[in-house]
Amino acid sequence: SVLASGGNYAAYRRVIDNAFLCEKQTYLEKSSYQWLPFTTYKNMPQRRIYVEFVTKGSNPNFPPRWGLGAKLSKQAMADPRSWFAVSKVVAHQAGVKPLDELRRFLPLLDDMPPTSKQEAAARYRGWLLAAVDRWAVGAAQADDIVLLNNLLLTPWITKAANHPALEPLVTRYREVESQVQVARTVNGMADLDKGVDYRLHHRGSYYQLGDPVPRGYLRALTADTKETDTFTTPQSGRLKLAERILDPKNPLTARVYVNRVWHWLFGQGLVDTPNNFGQLGGRPSHPELLDWLTKRFVEDGWSTKKLIRRIVMSQTWQQSGRVNSQASAVDPRNRLIHHFPTRRLEAEAIRDSMLAVSGRLEAKLYGPPTDPYRTAEDETKRLFTGPLDGNGRRSIYTKVTIMEPPKFLLTFNQPKPKIPTGRRDVTSTPIQALTLLNDPFVLQQAAVWGKRLAASQDGDVRQRIRELFQASFARGPSSTELKRWEQAVHDLARLHEVSDGKLLSSEKVWSDVAHAVFNSKEFIYVK
Repeated sequence: SVLASGGNYAAYRRVIDNAFLCEKQTYLEKSSYQWLPFTTYKNMPQRRIYVEFVTKGSNPNFPPRWGLGAKLSKQAMADPRSWFAVSKVVAHQAGVKPLDELRRFLPLLDDMPPTSKQEAAARYRGWLLAAVDRWAVGAAQADDIVLLNNLLLTPWITKAANHPALEPLVTRYREVESQVQVARTVNGMADLDKGVDYRLHHRGSYYQLGDPVPRGYLRALTADTKETDTFTTPQSGRLKLAERILDPKNPLTARVYVNRVWHWLFGQGLVDTPNNFGQLGGRPSHPELLDWLTKRFVEDGWSTKKLIRRIVMSQTWQQSGRVNSQASAVDPRNRLIHHFPTRRLEAEAIRDSMLAVSGRLEAKLYGPPTDPYRTAEDETKRLFTGPLDGNGRRSIYTKVTIMEPPKFLLTFNQPKPKIPTGRRDVTSTPIQALTLLNDPFVLQQAAVWGKRLAASQDGDVRQRIRELFQASFARGPSSTELKRWEQAVHDLARLHEVSDGKLLSSEKVWSDVAHAVFNSKEFIYVK
């Protein structure tokens, strides 16, 4: 049994075989200590079971799935305050629970019984003050804490506003409490316990356990070498595994990473199957180049910045996207990179580009994620809607859920969140074209950009078109483009019945122009 207390959705849960996502939990909602009994699970001797006490911030299952916890308001989920306390852990026979030994009251019986109310009050006062003093100097015992916690729950404290001596003290306490910063946590890993060899699950079944499998490296990668695949360490072996993976003698890890960076820059890796370097994967288009980049990457201390700098300073990166017909006939897939490949922006970059050119992009870093915009909410799945523009925050701050990913990003091939994706699909579908025409986010950002353009009275129509091109495509328009876009602006002005004198200040006209820019191929493709 554990003597514990807690509040504000602190919880305890039973973890079986280190299952990180065990979802059954019990919330602690009592400020006073209570005994919580736990079984030793005699019917599961082959399992490793422990009890974990967690606050909101350290609970991977908060908020709980629908049906596994109480219905929570948005305020309850967002409030970071949470607490628990564990005073004692006692092993005992089943069927009974520990009783309070009341040792904290023994100092009251050290002297003869008081002969008056005044003597009794003085003894109580000395008893309580002694516990407070021990707590103040860090010498409090478990019984002192129980006594002080119970004291805090008495009307003396809870109704201190009616007590002239306690009121200013409690008020000052609340002021100091309000200044306490919310705890910030980060995920970490430490080998604190003795390592365990887990038993094989026959055919993947949790209920059919085989013999324990020694902790070690992948046998398939060490079968033809003198290296041993078993780790001789009393810890879990995770550190040994990480060291083996990042060993400079291991060529696979660095090669995979270098290829992935090349893939991110060019849209296609030197090995065009970034998730598969095996027999069924693609062959490197430039094997010597991949080996050379990998060697330099390791020598540079695995520095991503140096790797990217080396690639983008190369002639290969800096060449144009112009296609040579003779080279295209020899290498139609451009695997030899005879020109810079045209590639579409990722879904997140398309959304962020619209926010950037419209002037709505929020450059602030860090902070909580925002819910994506949804036409309908579903409390049972905890699918809530957020602002249409996500408060202007970059797409990296958009909350992604397995139940319903952000629809705008999903339309442009944002990967589904269930599995890791080394290479995204790049499709061109009618739904994408319709989204750029009709999606409320696109229309909103076109209106925001149009309003900003209309508020500026500088220059003329041609100058404004040049500014549009520079903001959208990082280049100026050709003479032909300038003439066509100027004609389009005047056509839109006639459609909206806007005179030439009011053309530069018309939000409708310039919103339509901005919308047309969003629908141009060059806005979502890099060439």
